[in-house]
Amino acid sequence: MGKAPYRILNGVENVYFFFRLRRWIGIAAGGLVLLLLINWLLPPLWPEPPAMNRLPVAGQGYFWAGVNYPWKTGQDFGTGAWGHMGVSNPTTYQEIDADFARLASQGVRVVKWRVFSDARYGLTFREDGYVTGLDDKFLADLDAALEIAAKHNIYLVFTLFASGLWTTDCFSGGVQMGGRAATLLDSDKRFALVQQGVEPMLRHLRGSDRVLAFEIIAEPEWGANELHREEDGRIKVPLAVIRDFVKQVTQAIHRDTRALATVESNRASNMRYWRGLGLDYYSFSWYDWLETYEPLATPARALGLDRPVVLGEFPIENGYYGLPQTLDLAYTLGYAGAFAWSFWSGDDFGDWQAAARSFTDWVAARSEDVSLGSLVPPSIDKPVAEIRYPYTYDNLDVQLEEKTVAVRLSISAVSKEPYVARAYLYEVGSSRPKQAVYMAPSKIQPGKLTAHFTEMEDGKPYIVSLGIFNRDQVIQKWFHGITRLALVDGRITTPTLDSHLVEIICNP
Repeated sequence: MGKAPYRILNGVENVYFFFRLRRWIGIAAGGLVLLLLINWLLPPLWPEPPAMNRLPVAGQGYFWAGVNYPWKTGQDFGTGAWGHMGVSNPTTYQEIDADFARLASQGVRVVKWRVFSDARYGLTFREDGYVTGLDDKFLADLDAALEIAAKHNIYLVFTLFASGLWTTDCFSGGVQMGGRAATLLDSDKRFALVQQGVEPMLRHLRGSDRVLAFEIIAEPEWGANELHREEDGRIKVPLAVIRDFVKQVTQAIHRDTRALATVESNRASNMRYWRGLGLDYYSFSWYDWLETYEPLATPARALGLDRPVVLGEFPIENGYYGLPQTLDLAYTLGYAGAFAWSFWSGDDFGDWQAAARSFTDWVAARSEDVSLGSLVPPSIDKPVAEIRYPYTYDNLDVQLEEKTVAVRLSISAVSKEPYVARAYLYEVGSSRPKQAVYMAPSKIQPGKLTAHFTEMEDGKPYIVSLGIFNRDQVIQKWFHGITRLALVDGRITTPTLDSHLVEIICNP
């Protein structure tokens, strides 16, 4: 009898607990449903990182299939003693606009473009090597580049510097090319380069969605004491100095923009030296000479890196792979992108226009993965945009006439305004012309202009460049390296040139 009330009370408590438990379960289930609904309706606060074989564009992961557009004039951003030939110059603007129209029609969605390079233009320096800012044409050129890219729905990867910033040092016509080793070696000057030169550019780009990434330096290993010991005339600095510079610029990129940061190594095995600096992906260049040592058909995961990897440069023409085969390797072996070298086609590494159709076919077959969000996939049947430049030359002809070398060509000027043409003879590896000659109407071939060079030495390789000026001697268009030639035993030949000497015109 004494235990009955307890049993009754215990039963009531059990029922009460059961109903409370059901309530708790219901509340928890409702909360879980609410959380799932919020997660479905709203974007995540911390989006998942992209896959190692993709890079983000507007929140989506893509394979960046692109082209190096290293430069149009060699001085695309800024001005200096050679005159202003940057993107905002009317002639240069029209040419780049035509180039980008063609690139877009060929299915190119991202291009890699050099900005400061060896610091010949764009940055202003004090005599003691401190950077004081950007020159008065730089931002206008930058804005013109963004305008053209947006017009043709093309994204940009800006390469800020090349190793020529400090590995070379020469002057030509009042312009210094390279020679900035002291600016890197001194920590205060290095900081000024970032704070006064790089950061104002980054802040100016803060509101743009056209720039996907900044490649801080192209192939810095050529100028690192520990990584390139060969005595080849390049000026070198300690690797730690370059790493500190890269780290400072990376932090500035992440602070001032939404873009990614990377460095392009001169070979795959050197990418590891840029770990620990906050880079968003790694990049490397590959050329034929590397195949024996570091085969291109190496899976990205075999490189043992902690970020996605991009093939930043590969020659359109090489002895191993065609353009689509190279893209296939990068795409299937886990890389996050690949950039062909180059639209410029000014060296022995391929003719872009000859290979562009195969690029169009390749990206058209993988549009969802490489479109970078474009709603209009490339069509292999769509007509390619016609390139119409303000100034062009053609019918180039080189002949030996007694003791002179005659260079003849035709020039077309869309504006029909008067101009003056001069031809320049450079010994390969020299920044100063050996001879500059005004071109005159040809007496032998009507409609052509002729320059006679009299100072070529037997056995030495030369490059000929062409300058077009208005009547006030203001440069309108510069064609660098329209032909290369050598005199060998009284005959004109076409020499094979070292790519380093073609690109960096400072005597070693």
